[in-house]
Amino acid sequence: MSTSPEVWAKRFGTVALGNAVIGILWLIFPIFIDTRIARTVAGGSVGTWGYLGFLLFGLIGFAGFTGFAFLYYIIPKLTGGTVNNLLSWLHLVLMEVGTLGATALLGLAGYIGGTTLLEETAKGTAAKDIPRIVHSKIAFVVEPIPTVAIFAGIAALGTLLGVITLFSAYRKKQV
Repeated sequence: MSTSPEVWAKRFGTVALGNAVIGILWLIFPIFIDTRIARTVAGGSVGTWGYLGFLLFGLIGFAGFTGFAFLYYIIPKLTGGTVNNLLSWLHLVLMEVGTLGATALLGLAGYIGGTTLLEETAKGTAAKDIPRIVHSKIAFVVEPIPTVAIFAGIAALGTLLGVITLFSAYRKKQV
C-alpha cells in the first residue's frame, strides 16, 4: 500500500520543523543560560564537540529532513511511481532517532568536557592532568560502547532505506 507524495512530504517537513524548534532551543542555551559554552568552543579541544553536534543537527535534523520532504514529494510526482510505506516509516524514524541521539551526545560531551576543561584550568590543575579528568567525565559517549557511532549508524541505516525507497519509486508505477 502506498501513500500520496503529499503525505510523506508533510511527515518529513513536520519533523524538519520540529527539529528547527529543537535547534533554536539548543541555541538559546549558550546565549542566555550558560555563556561558558562559547569559550569552550573558541578555546578548541573537547568543547568543539558541542559545536559539531549542533552543526550536524542543523545539517541533518533540519536541512536533511527538508531535502527528503522535497524528494518524497517530487520524485513520485515526476515519475508516477510510489514509495514503500514501511521503508519510508523506517527511514523517518531511524534517521530521526539516530540524528537526535548522536548529535545530543556530541553536544552533551562537548558541554561537559569543555566546562570541565575551563573549571580545571581555573583551579590551576596541571595541564598534563586535565585530559585525563575530562576524558573520565565524557567517556560515556565512546566507551565501553561507542554510543555516538551506534546512533550515527542508525541514522545512516535510516537514510539508506530512504534512498532505496526513493530509487524504487522511479520504477514502481501506481496501479
